[in-house]
This record gives sequence, C-alpha cells and structure tokens, in this order.
Amino acid sequence: MMTSSPRVNVGCGPAEERVLLTGLHAVADIYCENCHTTLGWKYEQAFESSQKYKEGKFIIELSHMIKDNGWD
Repeated sequence: MMTSSPRVNVGCGPAEERVLLTGLHAVADIYCENCHTTLGWKYEQAFESSQKYKEGKFIIELSHMIKDNGWD
C-alpha cells in the first residue's frame, strides 16, 4: 500500500481559516520546496455543506503554470 503523496517538490503550510468568494474555508498554502514560492492552496475544510466537495483538493494559480508542451 502506497502512503506517500503523488505531489513532488510541493510543501504544505499550516491550515488557516479564510473567507473566500464561496464562503469560509480552512486552507493551507502550498509552495515549491525548491524556491519557496507560494503556488496556491489546499482546501482542508469547508464549513458550508455545499462546498464539502472541495476538501482535499488543490488550487494552483494560473500564473505559476509553465507552458512547456504547446498546450493553451
């Protein structure tokens, strides 16, 4: 059984409560382990039942994506 995360070179900071456009969430910043740039965040907990599907999901800000294979 594999217990390690499929993420590579990505660290996760401590969770904190933030009010986002879709309501109150507990989120943790995710960052590059090499350069320590904040890349986005991970939804740790959603406080509204309609937002529970986000728990455990990651958001990577588009400005941190690298176009390498000709995709748009």
